[in-house]
Amino acid sequence: KHLPLSQYNNNSNNKIMSSSINRRMWSTKFTAAFRCRLPIVSAPMAGVSGGLLAACVCKAGGLGMIAAGHFQDVSKLEKEIQIFREEMNDMPTTTDTTAEKESQSQQQKSSDLSIGFIGFSALSTPNGWKDYEYILKHHRPKAVQFFAPSIILQPKDGISNVQLAHEYNSKFIAQVGSMSEAKEAIRHKVDAIICQGSEAGGHGLRRELGSSTMALASQVSKMTNIPVLAAGGIVNGKHLASALCVCDGASIGTRFWASKESIGNPVLQQELIKDNSCDDVVRTTVFDQIQNELSTIKWPHPYHSVGALRNQTSLEWEGKTAQELHSAIDKTDLLDEYKSAQKASDPRVVCILSGEGVGEIGSVEGAYDVTLRIEEEAIESINRLQSLCKCN
Repeated sequence: KHLPLSQYNNNSNNKIMSSSINRRMWSTKFTAAFRCRLPIVSAPMAGVSGGLLAACVCKAGGLGMIAAGHFQDVSKLEKEIQIFREEMNDMPTTTDTTAEKESQSQQQKSSDLSIGFIGFSALSTPNGWKDYEYILKHHRPKAVQFFAPSIILQPKDGISNVQLAHEYNSKFIAQVGSMSEAKEAIRHKVDAIICQGSEAGGHGLRRELGSSTMALASQVSKMTNIPVLAAGGIVNGKHLASALCVCDGASIGTRFWASKESIGNPVLQQELIKDNSCDDVVRTTVFDQIQNELSTIKWPHPYHSVGALRNQTSLEWEGKTAQELHSAIDKTDLLDEYKSAQKASDPRVVCILSGEGVGEIGSVEGAYDVTLRIEEEAIESINRLQSLCKCN
């Protein structure tokens, strides 16, 4: 059943038990369309979001995403898919042990697989399209997510990545950073839209081209009936409750980057739980200008912008012109020094992706517990709001 929030236990001291989880259902457009208990998505962060992290979020009731990233190695993705499936098979069943319930439980476990792709690189070649169709055909994900850009047409016959996903009964989630991108996604009949605001960590539209999280999510929600999720600066239940005021759920990145199941660099991960605030996060093109010189896959305009923790590199070059930075790249040892810092995982120099909500992350915890705490905090926040308005 879908229970009204007033029937939830609002005692924050109570532990959340598996038996109670199975009785709690949130009712939003997103949970209905994607058969999730919670309106929470763990963002598919390249180099961070593997099969174990995705499975733990799914176990807690959200939609856990595995990152295919640039999608240059199918076997690497399939290893994470295998980890996901093995972890989901360990998922405890409910107290109802009827054959019908057990069958439904196994079907749910096998259908929770969701994968996120970086558009400009994942489908940049005919082989990329073949590999994409292979994953859809052989692994049958519940959902795929694309961004940068979210909508791509196959040069040969004009078929879109959305159409191909739908041919294999996978739902399609488009991550957008502007109203124009959202309108294009709606035209292509996507199944959900993630509105990434400029507060978000990781790659996204340059600040001057994007919008704030809540404003974008609210305005996209007004022009469509499909589920809309907010992304950017959301790390706890208070933020989720805020998002639910304007849309149907939230996609969360940085909070899950700081989880035990993350496959990201553990040295850089520790920087997320230091004494940070939103002032310590910057959306900048500096890191991509440097890293594009060191990588065979170069982030293109307008996505060559990241939300990251401020450090010596950002402070030195932010505000200076691109020409000045490129001149330093050509005439100094800047690239060699940056490569050495990457090998040493030096947080003073290298890019540490982070959203503006990082100041409210205090520790690295398990993704399952993080997800359930976000739920409890959201319930408390919504109940608190209800108490603020009383009828005479």
